Amino acid sequence: MKSQRIPGLRGISAACLLLAFVALAPSPLAAKGDRSRIKNFQHVFIIMMENTGFDALMGNPNAPFINDAAARYGLANNYYGVTHPSQPNYIAATSGSTNGVADDNDTTIDVPNIVDQLEANRKTWKAYMQSYSLCVTPLDHACGNQLYERKHNPFISYQDVQSNPARVANIVDFSQLATDLAHGKVADYTWISPDQCHDMHGRASTPDDPCDFSQVQALIAAGDSFLHDTVSAIMHSRAWTGNSVIFIAWDESDFTGTGFQGFEDDSGCCDSVPGEGGGHVVAITISHSDHEPRTSNVAYNHQSMLATIEDGWDLGCMGFTCDTANVPPMSDLVGPKKEGKGGH
Repeated sequence: MKSQRIPGLRGISAACLLLAFVALAPSPLAAKGDRSRIKNFQHVFIIMMENTGFDALMGNPNAPFINDAAARYGLANNYYGVTHPSQPNYIAATSGSTNGVADDNDTTIDVPNIVDQLEANRKTWKAYMQSYSLCVTPLDHACGNQLYERKHNPFISYQDVQSNPARVANIVDFSQLATDLAHGKVADYTWISPDQCHDMHGRASTPDDPCDFSQVQALIAAGDSFLHDTVSAIMHSRAWTGNSVIFIAWDESDFTGTGFQGFEDDSGCCDSVPGEGGGHVVAITISHSDHEPRTSNVAYNHQSMLATIEDGWDLGCMGFTCDTANVPPMSDLVGPKKEGKGGH
């Protein structure tokens, strides 16, 4: 049975009821709420980057595109990963909760997810994974000497995706994006995961490999270049229309901000477990319909990003996105701008 969002109860009293519920288990697809903050996105693009803290990127000369975009478009100053390590952040961004996933091991979970919401509302979706074409099967753990990693592909971990060939066919290699943009065949919801040489993560290799963990600034530069090229391609395509929006986020912060050496930054918000947050990261929004620079100091995380998309398309809610008191949608960072709803 689908859980229902309680009509007319918002704020503290509704939050208490919802918190009591989500403490037991993430909700299934909840009923659609009111449309008072509807954004009616034409296309939503999400680009998920890796393991780099806010302070490591802001002001970094090796990240010129990121810093320009943060100044030119929307910047969430107070955005956090949900937890550590990578995979539970990807699950939270696509299902509203980590749903018990606590590590990067291959997993299969039978829970409601964004694919269910999209298809139930006749929205199309596609996930582009860089270096995915190097895999032999969709369930491969890693491919191309750690270029593609399954932990960065949340969709294949959902039981009702991996068991459905038509849904699996919507997970493609990143190279397909250029063709889809050129031919106007872009899904309503597009997810993009760069490979580990372009998402700032890196891999265990040798010091002379520009993709080795030790090559921190080279990885940042490569990721910045990837973002510049990918965002430019989207913004120069026919899909960039109406109230389309691009979300760029980093899954979690490493503890020094200067390379993967482990994690100490456990700051978080928005229904993450106290003391187990994913750290302060950059999140940028680029809105086709509103070109005004915006900065928000509201506390957000990946569940807030999901809540923004759910609100925009009136998809309902899942897990912690139902807790509107603690997981607010990023309504001050996506267009169109509403009167009296400027940046914070």
